[in-house]
Amino acid sequence: RLMGGTGKMFFCNSGAEANECLFKLARLAANNGLPPSAPRKFEIITTLNSFHGRTMAGIAATGQEKVKKGFDPLTPGFVHVPYNDLEAARRAVTPHTAAILIEGMQGEGGIFPATPEYLLGLRELCDRNGILLMIDAVQCGMGRTGSFMSYDRILEGNARASTFKPDAVSMAKSLGNGYPIGAAWIAPQWQDLFQPGTHGTTYGGTPLACAVSLAVLETIQRENLLQNVRSLGDYLKTSLQAMAGASKIREVRGEGLILGIELTEEAKPTVSALLAAGLVVIPSGAYCFRLLPPYNITRAEAEEALALIRKVCGP
Repeated sequence: RLMGGTGKMFFCNSGAEANECLFKLARLAANNGLPPSAPRKFEIITTLNSFHGRTMAGIAATGQEKVKKGFDPLTPGFVHVPYNDLEAARRAVTPHTAAILIEGMQGEGGIFPATPEYLLGLRELCDRNGILLMIDAVQCGMGRTGSFMSYDRILEGNARASTFKPDAVSMAKSLGNGYPIGAAWIAPQWQDLFQPGTHGTTYGGTPLACAVSLAVLETIQRENLLQNVRSLGDYLKTSLQAMAGASKIREVRGEGLILGIELTEEAKPTVSALLAAGLVVIPSGAYCFRLLPPYNITRAEAEEALALIRKVCGP
């Protein structure tokens, strides 16, 4: 229902597994119906600074060199282009391209949201070339931005929002609120490509994991947590932006409760200082740390976090 009431879900155990499902889907869809002698379509275009997991294919798909070191030779079939650069994506499409895969908002790469023009342009590009548009929503989906999917929040109010729908979406993290579960949503036109023997998982889709995930989604709805994500996210973002310039905070990016705080210096010392002060944050790129609080964070907790950031980052 949250994905529009159409398509099918494949349940697995993690975001990495969900992305593996997308990688395989791209090749199945691109080569479906082609004669055996036809050139294979196998390349997936991803973006620089992306992150798509720590499997061998996930490492190859990721657009960050630091995660690739020591794992050569990398799995072939991935091409990286700058994020939010539609022209670069156009130039990268070849007869071997099967799909384009992006995060609606880059998580590990610095909390960079896609622009509406980029999302809509990629949809048109993929339609024009007969290739799939796939979204990695493992970190930025399931309500993290205040909408179920980050692209819903990004396209909110856009006159062309109704024309946008990805062909497949990977999910995990907030889907289970800490319990291990992942999922891949596949659009109706591709939902039956996987048949018994072409894909599977040992523990995915167990009754316990699915019951936990359903309880999470029901709690988000019952307690109106998406509105809390929006209101507390806006409060945190506005308060942090007010610190920029007068502290070592350079810029604040993101939506809802996925916020990236870009610093004027490397982030690791600040992350360590915040942890010592009692606030758990993690880096997001070399000069940025991110805030990913729970959806039910209170105003008092948000103010406490801001006080600790002011103490560490100044003034």
